[in-house]
Amino acid sequence: MEAVAARIPAPATVPQSHVTIAGLRHALGDCALAVSFLLATLPAGRELTFSLAGAANIVWLSGAAIMAVMSFARIAPRSATVNLRTIVASGAMLILPCFMRPIDRSTGALATVGLIFELCGVMLTQIARVYMGRSFGILPANRGIVSKGPFRWVRHPIYFGWLVLSIGYAMSYANPRNMVLIVVTLPFMVWRIDQEETHLSADTAYRGYMDHVRYRLLPGVI
Repeated sequence: MEAVAARIPAPATVPQSHVTIAGLRHALGDCALAVSFLLATLPAGRELTFSLAGAANIVWLSGAAIMAVMSFARIAPRSATVNLRTIVASGAMLILPCFMRPIDRSTGALATVGLIFELCGVMLTQIARVYMGRSFGILPANRGIVSKGPFRWVRHPIYFGWLVLSIGYAMSYANPRNMVLIVVTLPFMVWRIDQEETHLSADTAYRGYMDHVRYRLLPGVI
């Protein structure tokens, strides 16, 4: 009788995780991005009251906190532009509004309009984030082209939402410091958008998207 050798399956190999420089750089970028948004909560955290201005603070706090949490869900980019100019433009666009302070509370119509601006800014930012999914980033990078939702009307709805949120907060606390910071933030935002579009223009799909969606921030205006 012929002996039959039992076939014992080879032990399954356990996949080993490897730490790479690119992975560490991406993780560091996630942390830096989250910290930048958390810093934006500092003004709100100092003035939480049951009032119209207090509600404006809560909206600001919630919007920045959500953006911080979502920073850890990003995918690695296909390509990116990382240099001193992109870091300065991106950092200033995000950090300057964080220096606004909750002093000189607005009242009446200005306070109401400020709160409405904040709510609109948070909603626009988060709706755009849902459509963007994990393709969110701060430094100029190509994580794929998104053309649905708010991206059908403007090419940078998240930046516009962040700007509207910041303007709303400055209206809720209408002091010279906050107004100056908003004005100074604008050129850095435009510079940052120019850098991103220069990088993405290397992709033929994005060039087609630019031809289809003409406006960057506000339909019919800019």
